[in-house]
Amino acid sequence: MPTKHHLLCLTLLLALAGCADTPAPSTDETGINDPLETMNRRSFDNNHFLDRLLLRPLAELYRVTVPPPVRDRITGILANMNEPTIFANDVMQGEFGKAGTTFERLAINSTLGIGGMWDVATGWGMQKQTGDFGQTLASWGVGEGPYLMLPLVGPSDLRDAFGRGVDTA
Repeated sequence: MPTKHHLLCLTLLLALAGCADTPAPSTDETGINDPLETMNRRSFDNNHFLDRLLLRPLAELYRVTVPPPVRDRITGILANMNEPTIFANDVMQGEFGKAGTTFERLAINSTLGIGGMWDVATGWGMQKQTGDFGQTLASWGVGEGPYLMLPLVGPSDLRDAFGRGVDTA
């Protein structure tokens, strides 16, 4: 049975496929790696249109209807839900100290912070770590690849776009 994450990934992939084009080789004299410039420009235009038409009004509606304390709790829960991904990537990068801090943060904020609604761990001196699969691939020596403008997501490169997909899965 598909989850909402599967449906989101499928939607993003279909949107990206709809922007497919045979790109002309990049002749950019600035050295910017954008062999997919035609597709990227179309994707940027589509993103801009959707932002004005749909995303910005929804964000404003959310801001106006959901009180700041509730928005803060939602942000905390979502940040806490991202900690296992950061932990896994810290381990794969060989950053075991950071992985330990991330594990402690997850345990403390999930229990004392009631599912991450409050960030108790930062108050105890455990700073939030960063780590995604794009960074993991970079630490393994994978190059960034060409510039990409992803539908609904925004600018990226091939390595980080793939990494974002792995992190989402």
